[in-house]
Amino acid sequence: MKIDHIRKHLNSWGKEFVKEARKNLVKGKKGGGDLEKSIDFKVKGNQYGFEVELMMADYGAFQDKGVRGAGNKKLGPNSKNPGVWGGKRFYMDWEGKRKISPFQFGSGKSSGSIYKGIGSFIRKKGLQPRKGGKFQTTAGLKIAIVKTLWAKGIHGISFFQKALKKQLAPLIDGIAINLGQDVVDYILAKYPNSYQVKENQ
Repeated sequence: MKIDHIRKHLNSWGKEFVKEARKNLVKGKKGGGDLEKSIDFKVKGNQYGFEVELMMADYGAFQDKGVRGAGNKKLGPNSKNPGVWGGKRFYMDWEGKRKISPFQFGSGKSSGSIYKGIGSFIRKKGLQPRKGGKFQTTAGLKIAIVKTLWAKGIHGISFFQKALKKQLAPLIDGIAINLGQDVVDYILAKYPNSYQVKENQ
């Protein structure tokens, strides 16, 4: 049985999901970069029909769910708000529940990818140091930023989770409606004389 209506629905839904996730990313002031461009989807066939694969750059999970910091102390007379950083970071999942981030600096699950993104962050914000009108190395600035992130962690903006929460109901409702239409089309194609409308006498 052909399920063209389902396929069209899933493709339409995928486009809406990508649009919503990108909008959430921009709203969280994380848009305009490679992560936003990487958000995409693909409808693939399988033994049961179709499945939708939602994709984004690997480090997108850190922006979505945050990264817990290792914790640190702010000491000395020049420290602002001296005290202790616990490093806890939270996010809102697709069910609207507040959860602690599954990622943490020092666990081997996040630091490498985060560090790689620091360079593009510095360039995007115009923070790259100059001397004599020429750009200088960002190594020192990278280290300073990484040290802060390592201790404090990164707050999750739940851009992906929020998109799932908003788009899940339309996905399920649409599947029910379009599957029904595919069944009707199949019956009418296989048994063209099984359903006839009689004119009123």
